[in-house]
Amino acid sequence: MIVQRVGIPIYLQVKDFILEKIKSGAFRPGGKIPTERELSAELGISRNTVSAAYKELLLEDVLEARQGRGTFVKVVSDDIGGEIGGSRRGRLMKIIDDAMAKVLELGFTVDQFAAIASIRAQEKAQAVKELRVAVVDCTAEYIQRFISQIGQVANVHFESVILSDLVFGKVQIELLQACDVVVTTFEHQAVVTNLMGSGNKIITVAAVPYLEAVIKLARLPVDTKVAIVARSKEFKETLEILLEKAAINHLNFVLIQSDDRKEISSLIADYDVFVVSEEREVLVTQLVAAQKEVITFYYEIDRGSLNQVMMKLVSQAM
Repeated sequence: MIVQRVGIPIYLQVKDFILEKIKSGAFRPGGKIPTERELSAELGISRNTVSAAYKELLLEDVLEARQGRGTFVKVVSDDIGGEIGGSRRGRLMKIIDDAMAKVLELGFTVDQFAAIASIRAQEKAQAVKELRVAVVDCTAEYIQRFISQIGQVANVHFESVILSDLVFGKVQIELLQACDVVVTTFEHQAVVTNLMGSGNKIITVAAVPYLEAVIKLARLPVDTKVAIVARSKEFKETLEILLEKAAINHLNFVLIQSDDRKEISSLIADYDVFVVSEEREVLVTQLVAAQKEVITFYYEIDRGSLNQVMMKLVSQAM
């Protein structure tokens, strides 16, 4: 059985389960693994959830599907961090070597291959820069985190879209339709798809909470007065939903929607602990006395989803 870890999508837990089986030797390189139906029955979860985990591992080259035979372990690694199939550099070198062999078969020289590959990479990089990407979530603070993450791997034009603004017409759906890619989370996929209609622009990512912050909150004494300093009320609401799922219900929260130093300073004495969004972290840390704890909280896109976003952007680039 999969015991749900708070805030971690179940399909990611299934993925971790499979990776651990590979690393422990229970699933061996070249060996067949259970079918989606078999594993869903074993873990007591839906087949669609298992299918999502299998698809991601297939994309990451961990598993391979053999027509009519099933799904097999393709490679294995001892690296606990999950660098399946050896180092990323090693895998890249193999891809280049394979491509070079095929290019030589076509009659090109190694120098020609290098020149053409360089030109093509520059063309793709430039095309990616011209893409327009909308990031949709219910919370402004998380959108900024997502944009920051994507921006580290792709230099694109971003549109920040609050889900409620989209639902209530403050932001027109035409904005999303004008974008090349729309990034949203599994939680909001249905709403965004319903508004946009079918299409291949939407890419859904798994957003995971900063669990160290959750652990710190769980360890606080009963009835600790906690001030949440953030831009939006949705930041507080999503955190409270997460803590409720984790059965962390012994704290008293108050939201401070301000970035005014004087206002925050006047309220500091009233609270024992401060939970802050990333954009308020420096301000609150400067104002709060050393004996008061400041906990920074955020959601972020998990690494597998971030890789898929980059693949989507490259495929969309003309």
